[in-house]
This record gives sequence, structure tokens and C-alpha cells, in this order.
Amino acid sequence: MKRKLILTESEMVSLIKKIISEQYEPDKLYPRWYIVDMLNKGPRELRKYVKGLSHIECYDSNDKKHICTKIPEVIYVYLSGRY
Repeated sequence: MKRKLILTESEMVSLIKKIISEQYEPDKLYPRWYIVDMLNKGPRELRKYVKGLSHIECYDSNDKKHICTKIPEVIYVYLSGRY
């Protein structure tokens, strides 16, 4: 069953602005534990990306050492709720 969603012009403009402002940044670092946790709970086709995630040492604002990773765009789209 298909449903139609009718938007006003102002709703469409705000939706487009929101999508444009949420740009994928390929060099941004994310906490690896969080990404792995979210992918393990996610769809089967995304779980295969867990093994390929990089291990990059990074530090938070309190100078605590963490393991971070860079993510591909498909994971970013999933995490942002547009998958």
C-alpha cells in the first residue's frame, strides 16, 4: 500500500535545508565502540562493515585516549535515520 505525503512549500524548503546541512564528512572521527554497537543492532547488510572499520587513536576534551574510526557514507546515512 502506497501512501502520499503532501507537503507545503515551506515544509519542503525546511526539509531540503535540513538535508543539505547534514553533510557527510569522510574525515570525521567517531567513537569506534559506538559505531560497532549500532551496527551490531542494525540490518544484516550493514554488519559486514564492522570488520573493515579502522582503529585510530584519538583523545577527547579531557585528554583521555580512545579508539576512533572513520565511517563510509552508507553507515552515516543509517545512523542519521535516512536508511
